[in-house]
Amino acid sequence: MQIDMNDFVMRLVAIVLGVTIHEFSHAFVALRLGDPTAAQEGRVSLNPVVHFDPLGAFMMFFVMLGYAPMAWGRPVPINVFRIRWGRRGFALSSLAGPTSNLLLASIFAIPLYINGGMWLSEQLYTFLYYVIITNIGLAAFNMLPLPPLDGFNTFAGLLPQGWATPMERLRRPANIILMILILLPWMINRLNLGQLDLDPRILDAMIAPIFQLFQRIVLPVAGCCHAVGHNHDHAEA
Repeated sequence: MQIDMNDFVMRLVAIVLGVTIHEFSHAFVALRLGDPTAAQEGRVSLNPVVHFDPLGAFMMFFVMLGYAPMAWGRPVPINVFRIRWGRRGFALSSLAGPTSNLLLASIFAIPLYINGGMWLSEQLYTFLYYVIITNIGLAAFNMLPLPPLDGFNTFAGLLPQGWATPMERLRRPANIILMILILLPWMINRLNLGQLDLDPRILDAMIAPIFQLFQRIVLPVAGCCHAVGHNHDHAEA
């Protein structure tokens, strides 16, 4: 397999940046709401090293090469009994991760508004594209209402206690369902099972509406959306 190292590095930086900001934001908001648990573990930091476990970081390289379906960052520990407003505070801390990804994507989209991004070099334009799309994707994926994702934690934290307790019982089976949804497309592709009458892109279909909504928020100007979309086609070719 021939690897374009410039492209590889840009993708890697975009992912590391997005995950670092995401996890930092969870820890930062939890600390501001009175829970020092994550801070005591050094998670209120922009150092990427503290937000990845060794295996998750190692798997990232295989994900980018297409040999693995997923990588992961270290979950941020939050004590619902120490955080201000209890479950509501936990919901705010959960929501902080995807929100930070959208803010980061918006910041990196600013150059696209200056003369339509025509002044940017092709390499810089591509890097901006990777950061924008990666962060929108992280926000969209994490806002799925499935445990242990932020969307579920936010939703569950805002529910009345009588509703929240039954939902907590869904965590274990829903974790398994999420893993299946992540692994299924990869397994079908790697095992050459494409001839089966089975569409494995269930997770993509779930993420797509959220992704499109977030893309409209980050890139509300049609010209910018078209420009990034055009560059996306080129980059994926």
